[in-house]
Amino acid sequence: MLTKRKKITFHPQTSENPTIINPVAVEIHLDVYSWVMQPKSELELIIEKITPEKRSTFNRLEAYPEYKYLIPLGMENASNEVLDMVFNRYMTLRRSLTTEKKTQLDEIFIASLQPDPYPHPHAKTKLKSRLHLILGKDKIAAFHHIQNSCSSIYYAIGHYQEFGINAGVKLLYAALYELYLGDQRFFNDKTKTRSQVAKEGGVARQDRHLEVKRKACELLNTLTPQEGWPRDLDAFKAILAEVQNYMKENNIRNPVQHNINRTLRNWIKKDPLVSASVRISQTTTYSKPG
Repeated sequence: MLTKRKKITFHPQTSENPTIINPVAVEIHLDVYSWVMQPKSELELIIEKITPEKRSTFNRLEAYPEYKYLIPLGMENASNEVLDMVFNRYMTLRRSLTTEKKTQLDEIFIASLQPDPYPHPHAKTKLKSRLHLILGKDKIAAFHHIQNSCSSIYYAIGHYQEFGINAGVKLLYAALYELYLGDQRFFNDKTKTRSQVAKEGGVARQDRHLEVKRKACELLNTLTPQEGWPRDLDAFKAILAEVQNYMKENNIRNPVQHNINRTLRNWIKKDPLVSASVRISQTTTYSKPG
């Protein structure tokens, strides 16, 4: 089905732990020296055909064309499809840099493929300083979207091993969603119409909420019961206070703090990034990997 060389390879493992089902070791191979620009993949064409108006009519992630395309591939091939898009974007972003700066950025990018669960308290500040020596402000924002998309792929594979392919593919969708946020001009050479610019401006405004959305996803992934949430309302109630405290402690003004109840409730129901982290026990059946 896929003739491209795989960037992610799954190796089945054995475990004496009865709670672990078919664990896999994952190898990631990215060759920055042999990369050449490829025609758009079928997945990219699917994404670009969906207008914002059409996308707003989908009520469940299972109805999204991206999900329908990825789910039959199996987790290994689906992960490769998404990582291939992420890698192509990264290589496009770095192509105008000097050789020295490319090497520096490659070190940062490769490290982002498997995020550190216990990062150093000053890791973000150090990363910011390093990136400012390599990229301009706009490209740094684009790089962060690529980096966060890589993290979502890593977490998708972890969720796949624990909860099955449905959970894994939902987080792969979150990786795609992240990849298409923000300024797209570094990846698209076409001249934009006025309406396209207006739509992208709307996406950029939504981007201001990403920090809080990521915190919500982190809390949902941490607090989800083993069997899943009885209702999405239970997920909302479980994380609301933590999200409110996080916004106050970090002086976050977007979204508006006094309206976060309504905003968070809406994200859990409809936002592709946050809703992908909500696992409902009574309405979703997860197939086990294997």
